[in-house]
Amino acid sequence: MIEINVGIALSDMHSADMSAGLRVPEDLAAYAREYRAIMGVEQVFFELQPEDLFARPSRYPDQFRHRLANRWLRALRTGREFRHFLFHEPPRLGVHMPTVAKDPLSSNFFSKHAALEEIKRAMDFAGHVHADYFVVHLATRDKWTWERSDQIAKGMKIFKEIAVHYATKGFQFTPVIEVLPYPRFPAHGGELVFIFNQAHHVLSKVRIAFNISHLWQSWQRMLAIGLWDPNVSFLHHLEYSLSHVWEMVHVFQLGGCWESETHAIPGLHPQQNPFEHVLKLRESPGVYAESGEIDLNGVFELLVNYTVARGRPLNLVLDVRDRDMLQVLEAASRIRHDLLERAGMV
Repeated sequence: MIEINVGIALSDMHSADMSAGLRVPEDLAAYAREYRAIMGVEQVFFELQPEDLFARPSRYPDQFRHRLANRWLRALRTGREFRHFLFHEPPRLGVHMPTVAKDPLSSNFFSKHAALEEIKRAMDFAGHVHADYFVVHLATRDKWTWERSDQIAKGMKIFKEIAVHYATKGFQFTPVIEVLPYPRFPAHGGELVFIFNQAHHVLSKVRIAFNISHLWQSWQRMLAIGLWDPNVSFLHHLEYSLSHVWEMVHVFQLGGCWESETHAIPGLHPQQNPFEHVLKLRESPGVYAESGEIDLNGVFELLVNYTVARGRPLNLVLDVRDRDMLQVLEAASRIRHDLLERAGMV
């Protein structure tokens, strides 16, 4: 049976639940219990983003060793509930490469190698926890003045090193390249096709993490600087992009997009919450346009049309920041029900 799975993104930098005594990753088992209770499904779906450093320098500039205090590895070694959650109640997990204060495209030799080492250690962690996929950013910084073709060429060199580590370790998870906001890359449909084809030639198992919020941000930024045809709407470009890559998309990512905001709760103003307000999931284009919001109705129709309607599962991760778990899960539950209705599965 074709599935519709809606998960949530969790980072160790998440602090919205600390007042309730919950931390990531130490309390992932508690997050899992709430997920099952609210979503009404057995298998938990989380996309984990570790930012706590996995390694520390041992010899300048490119030698590193394990950092034993890393919270993810410590939880894996000593956390009884954490291990039970991973290995006795197998979840669907994605692991996102670390990106904060890490720049694999840096011209600084040490910074580049330190960032690459963190990516490799995060891949090792993904292997340990039997992750389904691992998210790769080909760029982590906005480099407006650097020739774009040179950036992409350097990004592909870094990807080749990632591919070698993947093959050497014999990982089973699916590596996925994420759509990123301009001037990072890939930032739009044409660029995504070009870069994905290069990456697929390097590593045949690579797929796509289609971040809809990042595509929205690219559209806004490129419109503002005159690099986007104003006659081409966001939805038209989203459909164009999906028509070329739908078979290669492993997971979609989405946060609420309001003007410059890209990580709110979808369908709500950033100051609203799902317990007091109705998510705007099926409004007319004019209603969304009036408030400067992404057309969720159109987006969800396209997602269903390019996945379930074509015999493929729909895996969607809500990437919402600065909201407590209960709010995010309530929104995820409503969105999943809406997608099931659109697909005629309820």
